[in-house]
Amino acid sequence: MNGGSGTLLPLARLAPGEGAFELPDWPGLRVLRLRRAEERRGGRFLYVLLEGELLIDLPGGAYLHLRPGDAAQIEGEHALSPIGEAVVLEWKPSS
Repeated sequence: MNGGSGTLLPLARLAPGEGAFELPDWPGLRVLRLRRAEERRGGRFLYVLLEGELLIDLPGGAYLHLRPGDAAQIEGEHALSPIGEAVVLEWKPSS
């Protein structure tokens, strides 16, 4: 059903071959296509895995294993390690 005002966002298709797609009018929200590990130095993040599999490496050898549809809230230093290729919705709130 299509009523009212709305915009279809095919998030997995918006993810570029490399880098990130920042969603207009949604500060701190972007879609990433990951093919190799990326480190995050700090702050608070919310991740929603759209495609693939993703390991979130945490300090002390702990990790989270995300599958499509899974989400994780992380605070502090961590690394995103895709298994193969992963498409992730990442939100870093400004406060």
